[in-house]
Amino acid sequence: MTTGTVLSETHKAAFERDGYFVAEEFLSADEVKSIQREITAIVDRYPDVPEELVQIEPAVRRGSVEPESVELGVRKLFRMTLHNELFRSLAHHPVMVGIAVELIGQDVALFQSMLLMKPPRFGGQKVWHQDNAYFRLEPNDVFGFWIALDDTDVENGCMHVIPGSHREGIGEHGGVADDYGLSSAPAQNNAIACNMKAGDALVFHGETYHYTPPNKSDRRRRALQYHYASTHCRSSKNSPFKSFRPEVIVAGEGAESPAG
Repeated sequence: MTTGTVLSETHKAAFERDGYFVAEEFLSADEVKSIQREITAIVDRYPDVPEELVQIEPAVRRGSVEPESVELGVRKLFRMTLHNELFRSLAHHPVMVGIAVELIGQDVALFQSMLLMKPPRFGGQKVWHQDNAYFRLEPNDVFGFWIALDDTDVENGCMHVIPGSHREGIGEHGGVADDYGLSSAPAQNNAIACNMKAGDALVFHGETYHYTPPNKSDRRRRALQYHYASTHCRSSKNSPFKSFRPEVIVAGEGAESPAG
């Protein structure tokens, strides 16, 4: 496990200026493998799992694609910290919580957990969007960790971001479900493709424009995404979505233990 909880001045400056930075070797190889094993353990119980936990790729649901295994047909795991001890424990990862305290203050909640699977060959794109366009948290003290569990590049669907876009407020969004995104996609020549090694973490502001292309490769592209927010944030009254409730409070007033 990475030691220390203090962000470097370089990372702080990048987050303020660009709305993101990459922390290399954030998780060890053993930590990555333990998460990969837990994914398999969860999916091996499907469909005998909570309905929200395991979500299947649309092409698989339609029957137009038949994956080699159930796991290779999964689009995402969702709200894992509410259903799984390992992922709840990871919400309290000392470095993640330490970074959260530095970025958004002493009172911190894990707001949403997801595991984005993007299977080989048919894993779909995620259109350009801002995560706080879903949450609509005010103030916008919310950011995410996107931790690669496989080596990622453009071919297998790495994260793309627009530097500085977090300073522009929430743009107009439209569409439904996984196609909910920015009504006008940003210019591609402004996008940065974040090629990452397994265990690297992208730390990004909740209003940074981002996108992932489809997985056209024969390789997997799994990523753990945890969003942290100040417990003082509230969903906007004009939000198009139901109010979001934190999954677990990890620091400050009301902090919960990893065991729940």
